[in-house]
Amino acid sequence: MARVALLLGLNVLGHCLASPHSYSLLHNRDDAHDVYDYVVVGGGTAGLTVADRLSESGKYTVLAIEYGIIEPDGRRNRTNMYNITSVPQVNLNNRTFPVDVGCIVGGSSAVNAQGFQRGTKRDYNNWAELSGVNDSSWNWDDLQPYFRKAIQLGSGPHPDIARVYNMTYNAGSYGTNTSKHSIFATFSRGHTPAIIPIYQALRGYPGVEIPIDHSVGTLGLAWTPRSMEPISFNRSYSRSGHYDGLNRDNYHLLTATRVEKVVFKGKAAEGVEISPRWPEAHEGKGKGKGKINGKGSGKRVIRARKEIVLSAGAIHTPQILQLSGIGPASLLKQAKIPVIVDLPGVGANLQDHAYQPAVQFNWTTPPPYPEVNTTLPPIEAFLFGPGLNLMLGLPGISPTRYQSLAASYLSQSPSEFLPKHIHPTIIAGYAQQQRLYAAGMLDKNFAFSATGVGALPVAAPQLMHGLSRGTVTLNLSFPLSEPIVDYRFASNPLDLDIVAENIKFYRRFYTGPDSILRQYVDLTLGESQPGKGYQSDEGLKGWLRENLVPSVYHPSGTAAKMAREWGGVVNEGLEVYGVKGLSVVDTSIFPTIPGAATSMTVYAVAEKAADLIKARAVVVVGF
Repeated sequence: MARVALLLGLNVLGHCLASPHSYSLLHNRDDAHDVYDYVVVGGGTAGLTVADRLSESGKYTVLAIEYGIIEPDGRRNRTNMYNITSVPQVNLNNRTFPVDVGCIVGGSSAVNAQGFQRGTKRDYNNWAELSGVNDSSWNWDDLQPYFRKAIQLGSGPHPDIARVYNMTYNAGSYGTNTSKHSIFATFSRGHTPAIIPIYQALRGYPGVEIPIDHSVGTLGLAWTPRSMEPISFNRSYSRSGHYDGLNRDNYHLLTATRVEKVVFKGKAAEGVEISPRWPEAHEGKGKGKGKINGKGSGKRVIRARKEIVLSAGAIHTPQILQLSGIGPASLLKQAKIPVIVDLPGVGANLQDHAYQPAVQFNWTTPPPYPEVNTTLPPIEAFLFGPGLNLMLGLPGISPTRYQSLAASYLSQSPSEFLPKHIHPTIIAGYAQQQRLYAAGMLDKNFAFSATGVGALPVAAPQLMHGLSRGTVTLNLSFPLSEPIVDYRFASNPLDLDIVAENIKFYRRFYTGPDSILRQYVDLTLGESQPGKGYQSDEGLKGWLRENLVPSVYHPSGTAAKMAREWGGVVNEGLEVYGVKGLSVVDTSIFPTIPGAATSMTVYAVAEKAADLIKARAVVVVGF
């Protein structure tokens, strides 16, 4: 039910924007030039950001190619979400799960829950360590200028709301560019008075700290903005900030188009092979009639003078690489694809955030809450209310057990819970991650729990740093079909131990001896979910195998920026190892997933990537 409620909440977010009639939108696939300076594969969160930045000087021609089409944002339907289902999850009672990623201009930023979080200092310092070089430019301090360039503060909380709700924020964490062509972080103008008693109870609870906000690299209880325009409060996303209204004659967007593979000349990427998403579209029939652009003839190759940028997301970027002959040689040979580069890490290292259905109690009489002296209306819709998030490290979640959990994890053989017959470089890379995560398990500022706090005695915490690693691989029966996605959640059994500790934390918070809310909870009726029947660790883990969801729509890590000998796929410049003229810019490059919703990090990575790409601006092949 939690998943259904989330999706229903997302559906009501949609607001219809008129489709832009700009010069850059190609209405016929045959209108695309044969050659551009840059070809960006993917018109999503990262792709539109990179395409905007590469084209803004007017010096370079840029084509962005998107499989989805232009549609109103906020709606999830059969045309703007990919139709992918995971393989059965062995450790979750063989259940399968939708792999929800946006299939629309704007990508997942067009359909997500608009949560804007940054992660902690340890998240990004780990990225630098996993690079395998001593002078990595991907640590916390290096990335902060790009967060500020990427995300502008639309507006802070209303003064009346800030006073009553004790809302604080660090304005210096955001940019100050208020032009239309920006991505905005904006605090909601709605409010929910019934949330105040929950806030007050958490504020004084053992182990819960109060940072100024979550942008400063530490955890605790804090108010967060959402990706919203500051005046209209409409969604702020990559299409509104990096495409609509730009009208540049050197920036083209081609939609409803599949990129089947990257075309190489030797080891140099020279172009991409494209085909219509719907073969009948160019005939004005069926799904394509009157609905999409990108009409035109069948397969063709579009070349890039300088660079091809893969921004197709953590599910489709590894698929395109594998289709192009870059990936595990054993897999490519089975698919009868000529091997350009044997890169075992392509499609490995899949990570996501997981969530459980709510830990839920019942009030006897709800706790009292103060009057809010403001003309702004109260609002009950969670996604439009004030964004209150509790983010905790393992010491805060499990103060009596975190050290033993860290020791258990560190004692594991790195290969013990990875796929069988995994390449030695993947094992070596996981050993490095294991070392860093074991240290993170002892750190109060490395997130293992994140909960959007509501006004009811309900908590649905997410696991922010799972220990298992999944895979994305070609479907050998039909390589051009959707890839095979295996989250492999709980393949490392400690994942379930940590989530069980999350449940026990919220049991203590609502009904334990230190709880100031205990007096309002109906202890006779008791816990409605998971329930009184799930008290032991084994009982809780059994309930989780039946109920936990392994994805919060944040797939990451499948073309990781790590040392090649550790299973990495791209280098410090996000260039694919072993070839020239090909880079990756999306959540694929995250070596480890940040302990936060991923969209803000994607924007920052894309801004940094655009600078890296422009700095090298090397001609790969001549035309």
